Parts: sequence; C-alpha cells; structure tokens
Amino acid sequence: MENIALSPHFTLHELVASQTATRKGITQQFEPGQDIIDNLRFLCIELLEKLRELNGNKPIHLSSGYRCPELNKAVGGVSTSQHVSGQAADIDFGSKQANREFFDKVKASTIVFDQLINEYDYSWVHVSLKRDHNRMQIVNIA
Repeated sequence: MENIALSPHFTLHELVASQTATRKGITQQFEPGQDIIDNLRFLCIELLEKLRELNGNKPIHLSSGYRCPELNKAVGGVSTSQHVSGQAADIDFGSKQANREFFDKVKASTIVFDQLINEYDYSWVHVSLKRDHNRMQIVNIA
C-alpha cells in the first residue's frame, strides 16, 4: 500500500494501521477502496486536523482508524461502527487523565463531530464525522 497523505498531518498508513490485522493476516485491512479513502480524507481534513489545532498543534495519537469488516469483527466492534466506513478514529494520549482533558476540550469547543465517546473511563476517546447530519452526540461507555 502506498503511503498517501490524507491531510497535512495524517497519512493513509496511519489510518489503516492495525497490529491485530497484521497478526491475524487480515490483508483487506490494508487495501481500502476509494470510497473509504475519500471518507478518511474528509475525516482527517474536517475533524482530525481541527482536533490537532485544538491540542496546541501537537500530534494526536490514533490508536484506531479505519477497520475493514473482518477486522472490526475480530476486535469486537459493533457491525454499525463508523470505523468500517472510514468515518471514525480512536485517540489515546497514553493516560486516562490526558484523554479526559482532551475529551473535555473537544466537548467545550465549537468543532463539529458526529460522536464524541469516552470509552471505558477515558481509556481512549472515539471521534467520528459524517459528511452531513452530524449529531454532536456525546456518549460515555462504561
């Protein structure tokens, strides 16, 4: 797979990276279709770049981006996960405190998102964006 720049600070490689897919030999994870690439580009430009700016223009660590259906099933994702359509990313700053601070910053900002999810007491933060009809939904998953 060619490492395509999706936006100034995010690449396709970064958005499809998966240790689970590599370990389980799920090769389709690394060959997304053009519709998925287009969604990932939109996600990066319209949400992830804005979140990076909100973070003082410091890098944000993506622990999960796109997941092909087979990978999504392997990691226990729900079948309706926006990760499968290239519309979501999980962010992890390495500590629950840092994740909580980031979550609160996003929540207080004017940045448009579909979902902002605190997953498992700030183990990571899920963000998603659709092309239209974004719900600005804030969720806590225990």
